[in-house]
Amino acid sequence: MFKSKPARIAIALQFALLGLPAAYADVQPDANANISASGDAAIERIVVTASGFEQKVVDAPASISVISGIELQSRPYTTLLDVVRELEGVDIGETRDKTGQGTVSMRGMGSDYTLILIDGRRQNNNGDIYPNSFGGNQFNHIPPLSAVERVEVIRGPASTLYGADALGGVINIITKKITDKTVGAFSHSRTVQSESVFGDDTTTDFSLFTPLLPGKVGLALRGNVYERDASDPEYAPAMDPDGNWVSRELGFGAGGKTVDNTNWSAGATLNYTPNDKHTVIFSYDNSEQKYDNDGNQLGTEDTFDAMLRIVNAAIQPRAGYAKDQRFGREQWALQHLGEWQGDIRSNISLSGVDTSNLGRTLPYTVAERSGLQGLWNTACLKAGGKNNTALNCVPSFMAGRTDTLKSTAFTNQSEAVKLAFMQANLSAAQYQQMLSYLPRDARTLATNQYTLDAKVDIPFDNHMVVTGGQLIDGEMEDSVFGMYGDGYVEGTVQKHEMWALFAEDNWTVLPDVVLTAGIRYDDHNVFGGEVSPRLYGVWTVNPSWTIKGGVSTGYKTPKTSDLFPGIVMFGGQGVSPVVGNPLLTPETSVNTEVAVYYAHDNGHSFNATIFNNRFDDKISSGGDTIPPCDIAKPGQRCADVGAGWADLGYVSFSQKINIDRVDINGAEVAGVYQLPYDLTLRANYTLTDSEQKSGASKGLPMTNTARHMANATLDYAATDLLKLFLTAEVRSKRYRGFDATLNKELFYKDYEVFHLGASYKASDAVTFNARINNLLDIDFTSYNTVFAPVTGGGYTGSYVDDFNNKDKARNLWLSVNVTF
Repeated sequence: MFKSKPARIAIALQFALLGLPAAYADVQPDANANISASGDAAIERIVVTASGFEQKVVDAPASISVISGIELQSRPYTTLLDVVRELEGVDIGETRDKTGQGTVSMRGMGSDYTLILIDGRRQNNNGDIYPNSFGGNQFNHIPPLSAVERVEVIRGPASTLYGADALGGVINIITKKITDKTVGAFSHSRTVQSESVFGDDTTTDFSLFTPLLPGKVGLALRGNVYERDASDPEYAPAMDPDGNWVSRELGFGAGGKTVDNTNWSAGATLNYTPNDKHTVIFSYDNSEQKYDNDGNQLGTEDTFDAMLRIVNAAIQPRAGYAKDQRFGREQWALQHLGEWQGDIRSNISLSGVDTSNLGRTLPYTVAERSGLQGLWNTACLKAGGKNNTALNCVPSFMAGRTDTLKSTAFTNQSEAVKLAFMQANLSAAQYQQMLSYLPRDARTLATNQYTLDAKVDIPFDNHMVVTGGQLIDGEMEDSVFGMYGDGYVEGTVQKHEMWALFAEDNWTVLPDVVLTAGIRYDDHNVFGGEVSPRLYGVWTVNPSWTIKGGVSTGYKTPKTSDLFPGIVMFGGQGVSPVVGNPLLTPETSVNTEVAVYYAHDNGHSFNATIFNNRFDDKISSGGDTIPPCDIAKPGQRCADVGAGWADLGYVSFSQKINIDRVDINGAEVAGVYQLPYDLTLRANYTLTDSEQKSGASKGLPMTNTARHMANATLDYAATDLLKLFLTAEVRSKRYRGFDATLNKELFYKDYEVFHLGASYKASDAVTFNARINNLLDIDFTSYNTVFAPVTGGGYTGSYVDDFNNKDKARNLWLSVNVTF
């Protein structure tokens, strides 16, 4: 965690007292309120995320969806992915990280371009503290189910109101409000697998809302514990042409294997209402995720076996992971809601978020690698080895063995054999020097951010003006930032500072026509100013039909870690350094959309949207390498990592660059139809057609993007107490890559998954839920094998997975929800 910044907080509070405006979703829903489930025409859904003030979904100047807390209670809820998985335009199947966590993509834009809010407060980290494929964990720091009132999802850029990061869309989780009545909720669920190789999930959460001083002071408490058991599925063996069975191992994350995992969170909110015009709210939340890495499943633990790793006579020590991988987030917020003369409303808040990765250790520095190389050369030469052209020793024998050994053979020996060899061929002082390299120091990997938000809603005549601003003071600390040449500087940080002003006018031009025009100016400490405008119109043709559409823009600055001029991460389990690129420029997008909405008095509804999103200056990984500056030619672009890396054989460093322009066209269709016999059909379909316009993949779709997605649910109200439903998920033509030999695009296998569920209201306070997930037991571990003959006999196999993610087999989810 970072040290406190009292001076910065004091400055921010001074701005808050002066009423600096900013965008913020000023909503505090009633903890007793029941937002209707999809298909209930009795209650109009109200949203705040699209414009900053309350309005009906159909009138909002954006493509927006709402999921109520009641809907969420009828299905598994452990991460943010469970919340949005059935929405049009939203894809949670692009990838899985090492821990098995997925990500959220909107309209073909990956998870990095989705802004996450809780009660309007930013949750995104300013830098990458989940390197090496742990990015899905950012979607796990969510409030308990029982504390969630609803979730609002904007599809498409929304930078005019929300600034950087809202390039692909916005997800706003809105929690319940404290009232003068004591209410609470408790839920417990368990998922039981049909196949023992998959782990069970268990969740428990609670919330309590109570007045401490009726009409003046109220308190909310909340918490949860989510546990996931390890999964260890297996591929079915394949038979080669000789009739031999060939086994294949699944990997972690997208490969289907996961480790034991426990997530918990706890929080409290205190409300003070001095009168009916003003409310002061203070909230605090803390959450942590823990993953078991005892068997090196997620990354190589620090051992002498991993340290004494010789490749082509060069020392390449692996390090960087502790026994447990832990991810924590601590946040607080102080907010004032005010109502003023003339129906003017204000919302001012100051918040702080600390997010940390607590399970990593520091890779070896240049000095340590050089020292290890010298020790290896000494031991190897004493044992009869010989130097190669790089003056690194190649072993000729080891520990009494007379056969010639390659260095890879030494690497594959046990830790005991390696240590015995080194001890036998080093002096006591040299051996102690080697032992001193372990244990590794913990790697600080954390972001810290203070955000001052304020917003003023000003109604006059036929206008609703929303004006505001935002001040962000953040930084990222990563211990590898301090690796420079032979030295190491502890506490090196990368700053992230921004301020913004915006204004938006919702102008009722005619009684049935509203025009929304807005503009935002962001100023970044590295990039300077950026203007994000939007123009949107809504025409209520009649009570049943609405047509709306417009143009909105998005803006995203590179992560603070990507901009650092030196080392920012390591690949290969702590072996290969990767550098940042201070020359990166912000990514931008322009979204154009037209939509039509229809609502029938009998409860039927329908909406269709066509959109085009132009995405410019996309940041790409792995497409560029540069030499370290100490060996670069005059005028050559180089990596400023200090001297010494080239001497160890590290003569090129990869970095991210701005390379790609992508055009994404698509359509979203959704509807609700009330059928006879108490049946309701809810369905949606998304078409996503992406094309990369530049870079190495010019002309190709975006990798892992599904062209067709559909979701449908048939609800049956069997009685007033018993509800049944059948849900279908369809995914088709998910792009996997291009085969240059066959000159054709490759796609993962299409699939349809069904879920059958029920909800029974046993009393006013108790509801039981059940759902059979993957009803038809689709096997997501299936694959094809192509065998090729090997010289001298036998075959080697090439494997092609049918699916990009190895989801679980059929399982049963059970839950009970209790309210009081």
